[in-house]
Amino acid sequence: MSNLLYTHSKKDLEAIVEIVIERLRKMDISETTKDIPDDDRLTQKEAARLLNISVVTLIDWKKKGLVPFYQVQRSIFYSKKELIEIAQKNRNLFNKK
Repeated sequence: MSNLLYTHSKKDLEAIVEIVIERLRKMDISETTKDIPDDDRLTQKEAARLLNISVVTLIDWKKKGLVPFYQVQRSIFYSKKELIEIAQKNRNLFNKK
């Protein structure tokens, strides 16, 4: 196994970063959430309200992998249909005090 070292100028690195950023901007964001109809897409606040839990609890569940979510850039979305299914299958989550 060998290691290769590359040296780039600050200008080269800035140009590469700009290219990457531009490509990310051009990506079709709708592709990421195309499986979720607009009327089924919920924000974290809406999802927490639907489940009758706090946003903090929802975020905790998201981190633990207990609820499915979608992320587009910095925005987090939930599918209402998927959350209802999770709630029906995991009633024990809601009975904890």
